[in-house]
This record gives sequence, C-alpha cells and structure tokens, in this order.
Amino acid sequence: MLSCKRSQLSSEELAIAEKVMNTYIEEQWNSTKLQFNPWDYSRAEKQGILLAIFRATHVLTVLELKPSDMLDFCLDIESLYNDVPYHSFNHAVDVVVKLYYVLSDLQASAYLATYDIASLLIAGLCHDCGH
Repeated sequence: MLSCKRSQLSSEELAIAEKVMNTYIEEQWNSTKLQFNPWDYSRAEKQGILLAIFRATHVLTVLELKPSDMLDFCLDIESLYNDVPYHSFNHAVDVVVKLYYVLSDLQASAYLATYDIASLLIAGLCHDCGH
C-alpha cells in the first residue's frame, strides 16, 4: 500500500494513486499516448501515472526505491513548481508521459542503459522547477 511521509495526500488520494499506478499502463496507455492531457487528471491520478511509468521503465528497480519513496520524491518535486499557465507540474507530467511514449512505443529504450532512462525521466519531471 502506498504511503507518503508528510501526509501530502489523503488516504483516498493515496488509494487513487495506487490504483492508477497498478492499472494505467495496461488499461489506459493505448487509448491516450500522445493525446494525453494532464489537465484531465486529478493530482492523485497524475502521481499514479508517474509511478506507473517509473515502474514500467524499471526506474524504481534501478534506483532501489519503493513506490512510496518515489511518490515522496514526486510530491516534493511538485511542490517546487509554481502555479503558472505553462511551466507547471502539469507540463512536467506531460513531458514524462511523452518521454515514455518515445522510450516505449518508439523503442528508444533499446538504445539506452537503464540508468540513462532513469536520468531522462527524472530530468523530464524536474526540468522546469522554480519557473
């Protein structure tokens, strides 16, 4: 079961994030892909999508993190984004989703080491913090 250290998500939001983490790639990825719109998802759903992508690309394994630890990291990164029209956390989630498309559907992951994939996805998540 997912948890977060600083109670940044309610128990209901944690349950939603965990459900999305466990189902997004298998049940929703093929219908969204490049049509993904982060504004269509709740905060908890976006966190679950990030966790699903980090798990599917083996980032959690490479970095030896539990999903709850990665959730804490993602929530900390979310707090560093300003509430602005474009360079927001929604944009960061969108970038990670588009990177996942390039890595998985366009098979770019075949040309990268697992640490490179982890670095790429984390950079995508963090690239506009503080803007």
